[in-house]
Amino acid sequence: MSSHVADNEAVVRRDVREVWHSSGDLDLIPDIVTDDFVYRNPLVDEPVHGPDDYRKLAATFRDAFSDIDMEISEMVAVNDKVVTRYTTRAVHDGEFMDIEPTHNSIEITGIIIDHLEDGKLTERYVNDDALGLFEQIGTIELP
Repeated sequence: MSSHVADNEAVVRRDVREVWHSSGDLDLIPDIVTDDFVYRNPLVDEPVHGPDDYRKLAATFRDAFSDIDMEISEMVAVNDKVVTRYTTRAVHDGEFMDIEPTHNSIEITGIIIDHLEDGKLTERYVNDDALGLFEQIGTIELP
């Protein structure tokens, strides 16, 4: 593995550890993402642009869920792309999308596709088990 690819993996690991874990430091976001960074996730109505909006998004999730632990199950890096398969565990103890806290534990899986440039994230696509999330916090019931 080239050092360039290893560096890209390290950036993604740092983002997972610092931005999405409850114990992370959101002040590091400008060091991790570019000014024109774009985050896309079907759970979020519109793409998120730039470090400030990314910080707001992460803070919203961290306010709604405590004890967030995002475990990387697998990571594949090629050139300037990193694909990560992960599992997130947390407790829903804050308002989330107008849903009052249920204090339910959640566990969801997902895949992230990141694009990097000059050692920073430029674009992220997230696809996670949103249906499972809503089922686990009790807002929907599967037939």
